[in-house]
Amino acid sequence: MKKYLLLLLVSLLTIPFASAQEKKDKAKMMEELQQFKLDYITKEMQLSEKEKSEFIPLYKEYDKERREAGAEAWKFERELKKKSNPSEADYKKLSELQQKAREKDNEIVKKFDSKMESLLSSKQIYTMHQAEGKFFEKMKEMRKKHHDGKHSGDKDQNKHSGKKHNGKKEKPCDHDECTSMQIECQ
Repeated sequence: MKKYLLLLLVSLLTIPFASAQEKKDKAKMMEELQQFKLDYITKEMQLSEKEKSEFIPLYKEYDKERREAGAEAWKFERELKKKSNPSEADYKKLSELQQKAREKDNEIVKKFDSKMESLLSSKQIYTMHQAEGKFFEKMKEMRKKHHDGKHSGDKDQNKHSGKKHNGKKEKPCDHDECTSMQIECQ
């Protein structure tokens, strides 16, 4: 009996540490991903070392503000997708949150484009926006490949976004690693 109590106690004490480690790992992964994105964009822009040193802090601030602007809408959308029968009011709220996020994002882009004009050419700013789009597409591709490989042997394909009805996904994948970039599994 003492062995079981000791085992139970040890198990209960290690769960919070495992959860904390998982959060650290996810945070580290996101940090590495953000650095990879920054490296990709600066390479595409062909910045000099001086331009890089001025651009990177500004871009980090810009990127953080854009992520924060969309966070509430993304969170609500993820919660909505988990509901078995979302209401019309849920979709209305999501639509309003997404519209608000797009408006805020446009304000942020405009504000930072103005700031960046003092250190970058218009061509470099354009290239930055193009590189962001390319990066996003590459991430979607990589995520799709990862997701397809991970679920290719699944028996319950409907649990993941593999089953379709009338060309539309019935239920999204809910894996943390598939949602960490805030893009939907394909």
